[in-house]
Amino acid sequence: MKRPKLIFHVGGPTFHPTPEQAHAIQAWLGPDFDYAIYDGVDAFEHLDDCDLLVIMGLHWTGMSADWSGHLIYRPMTLAHQRALEAYIASGRPVLCHHGGIASYDDWPRFGELIGFAWVWGVTSHSDLGEHQVRILPTGHAIVAGVSDYTIHDELYYDIRIAPSMQCAVHAEATWQGRALPMVFTGEGGRIAGAGRTVYLANGHDMRAFACPAIKQLWHNAVRWLLRAT
Repeated sequence: MKRPKLIFHVGGPTFHPTPEQAHAIQAWLGPDFDYAIYDGVDAFEHLDDCDLLVIMGLHWTGMSADWSGHLIYRPMTLAHQRALEAYIASGRPVLCHHGGIASYDDWPRFGELIGFAWVWGVTSHSDLGEHQVRILPTGHAIVAGVSDYTIHDELYYDIRIAPSMQCAVHAEATWQGRALPMVFTGEGGRIAGAGRTVYLANGHDMRAFACPAIKQLWHNAVRWLLRAT
């Protein structure tokens, strides 16, 4: 029996160590899956045999700035855009992680297709530090076996959610008196044929990945997403 294949979209500034995080996730998930890791737009050239696209890497028009490491931005070509649209329209799932939703800001359709978008100049984040995350009583499979947790992280807020997508929030943290969603699930919308999507907002660096709840959330998310395919 063919094992489901996960393709990880990684890369970008080193303050988000997504290649290292992708390897950690593979170790958590074990041998039940096949895996491939690609930097940036290279991931969109390998979607034909992909069963779950994992968007982690942060690639955007401003990544040449000093604070992000003077990196070179590689935009999505028309072929990359069409490949992603075809992937989403096929009903295959997407798992979005932390800063990956801020990618490809010169093509807003990217955020619409994956379901969640960091909007530069609108979306922001808390200070990096210890934060408490509360699991909401949704009864959803994505939070099965997960209790409230403390994590060393930054909390994203004012994220744009794709219109017409059925979205639910399963965990939240409080920052400056605001309840900020940390775990999202979404279904449909975006494009005809679209299936499931998940956004796990926690995960700035390896300190965040040391939180046991993150490992369980990844297990739950992957299995919930792939049950729909």
